[in-house]
Amino acid sequence: MKTMLFQVESEFTGLVIGIVIAITVSITVFIIGMYTMRWYAKKKRWDDSIKTAFRVNIVLLILNIPINLLFYFRFGDNFITDVISLVINIIIGVMTVMILYKKKFWDSFLFVFVIQLILFPITLILNFIIGFILFLIVFPDITFNTIFIIWDIFSLIIMNGLAITLLLTALGLLGGFVLGLSLALMRVYGGKELVWLASGYEKLFRGIPILILIFIFAFGIPDLFWYIPHPLNRIQASVMLALALRSGAYQSQIFRGAILSVNLGQMEAARALGMSRIRALRHVLLPQALRLAVPGWSNEYAVVIKDTSFAFEVGIIEMTKWAYRYGTNYPELWTLSMGVLAITYFLFTFPVTKLFGERQIKKLKELGIGGG
Repeated sequence: MKTMLFQVESEFTGLVIGIVIAITVSITVFIIGMYTMRWYAKKKRWDDSIKTAFRVNIVLLILNIPINLLFYFRFGDNFITDVISLVINIIIGVMTVMILYKKKFWDSFLFVFVIQLILFPITLILNFIIGFILFLIVFPDITFNTIFIIWDIFSLIIMNGLAITLLLTALGLLGGFVLGLSLALMRVYGGKELVWLASGYEKLFRGIPILILIFIFAFGIPDLFWYIPHPLNRIQASVMLALALRSGAYQSQIFRGAILSVNLGQMEAARALGMSRIRALRHVLLPQALRLAVPGWSNEYAVVIKDTSFAFEVGIIEMTKWAYRYGTNYPELWTLSMGVLAITYFLFTFPVTKLFGERQIKKLKELGIGGG
């Protein structure tokens, strides 16, 4: 009898949580959607008044809450329900925009579609955050155990796999830097033969998937690093080589674009001062080009660190391998294990691309550097 009462109480609590999540998310998305619509209307030079944006979004809110509750009661809280809700929002939104903004169907559809594409991931994130907070309040014991498991997975990945991942990334990027810069100089200042050679290399290695390259060097040419005593270290060196060769093909494009972006007058001025071509390149052109290459290079870092995840396919025990092991040992925690791994990669990529990418671009524009 107590078990039945507990089940009924748990189901009722889950139902209440689902209703609260649906209503809270709908209201939050209404507020965000109102200002998003106003911003996008301003970009399109439509009516960007808060009143019109409010009227459109209030219609969506009034219809959204009962629709969300209906789908929650009928199908539960899942991704399919969110997609169906997205389609309904687009249909309702198009009709509302056609009436209030007095636009044709296709213009209204594109307008609503773009806004819903922005709001859809926000809705998913809000569902997760609000749900997590409510479960933390209602089921503190369960939530505490979940937090403990997440921390256990995260610490396992960081303590055991991070060093190898960063080593592969650093050496792959370093090798790619040397190779990419050399190829870029060949493309810009080399003769016809060197240009053809560098261009052919870029096309070849940019066209081969990184996993295939890793297989080729790790298993196809096993004696390539014969002088390294331990077999696993030889495979690790093969992975680094594959990452460097692939990264070099992409970095060459980054450096070539940066070199060409430096004003030609810089080189001419250096030569006029009596500098040799090599000296002018070294002391005048390359320092500016390398600074211009920072945003693109930060993106390449994000690509390479994610490419290191393929190393586990050849036996390298890095972050992905540890998360895979955890998920294999505890199948019921597989999704959680992969989710923690995904967040870990995000934490090591987003801040770098934000700091050295977007901010550097903004700083370069303020200084008026580039654009030869």
